[in-house]
Amino acid sequence: MILNNPESGWTEDDGSKETLAKYIEEFLTSKAEMLKDYYSLEINEAGEMLSLPLLLDSYTPNLDNLPRLLLKLATEVSWDAEQECFESFSRELSSFYAVQYDPYLVDSSNNDVSNTQSDQESLQKHKPWRWITEHVIFPAFRTELIPPRQMAEDGSVLQIADLHDLYKVFERC
Repeated sequence: MILNNPESGWTEDDGSKETLAKYIEEFLTSKAEMLKDYYSLEINEAGEMLSLPLLLDSYTPNLDNLPRLLLKLATEVSWDAEQECFESFSRELSSFYAVQYDPYLVDSSNNDVSNTQSDQESLQKHKPWRWITEHVIFPAFRTELIPPRQMAEDGSVLQIADLHDLYKVFERC
């Protein structure tokens, strides 16, 4: 349970963990219709999560962080104002989906050898972050990313090379 983790910020002043967990379940269940319509996050009447939004094909976030996401959705999202709600919900969802580097997972692309069977099982459970970055994130950037004009003008996103121009350069060689 996420409330047992000191990272959750729970204190005794917040009430019992069971009461707070029940409140979070009821609160998110009351928002189920909106969550399904806007984010494809489906919660049934029993408070069970049935689906998560699919942000990128071939990428599943670390589901170990799912309890933290539910806590953050209930406590960190500004549900009262529409624009703030979308922004804060999107921020929490993006934190959940962020590729997290785990230095304790052995990355097979570095030719490191795993010493134990639990290391091998961990590799099977979580693809190394380098693989995800190279084979999922970068191809998605290439095909899906359309940065806002402001990002192109302020230097947030720069075009480093253009394949067509590179061919022209190498044709001269």
